[in-house]
Amino acid sequence: MNSVNSSAKSLQANKDLVAEYIRLFYNDKDFDRARRLLTEGFVNHHPGVGAGRDRTVESFSAVATALPGFSLTVRRVVAEGDQVWTHSVAKAAPDAPPSIVVDIWRVEDGRIAEHWDVGQGLPEGSSLEELIEDAG
Repeated sequence: MNSVNSSAKSLQANKDLVAEYIRLFYNDKDFDRARRLLTEGFVNHHPGVGAGRDRTVESFSAVATALPGFSLTVRRVVAEGDQVWTHSVAKAAPDAPPSIVVDIWRVEDGRIAEHWDVGQGLPEGSSLEELIEDAG
C-alpha cells in the first residue's frame, strides 16, 4: 500500500473514531463505551470541565441528566494529520433552538487524546437550513 492510501485510511479511521464517540457520548449517552475511546490522559479544553477522561464523563453526565434530550448532529467533518474538525448542530432538547458548534479532536494511537470547542447561537436573520445549505 502506498503512503497516500495509508494516509487516506488513517484520516478516515480518525473521522470514524470521532463519529463513533459523538454518537455514543452525546446522543446515546453510553458513557462507559465512550470513555474507552479516550486516552487515559485525555485533555478537554472546554471551560470548567477539568482534566482527564473521567472528569469529562462526569461533567457531561450531569448535563445529560439535566437535559436528557440533548443532541449533537454533525454536518461536516474535516481531518488532517492527527486532528478531526466537526461542524455540528447542538440542541438542548428536540424543540430547543439550535446552536452551531465546531469541535476539534486530536487523535493519538487510535483514541481521542484532546478536545477543543466553540459554539454560537444562530445569527439573527439566518436559519439552520441556510447554514446547512451553505455548508453543502
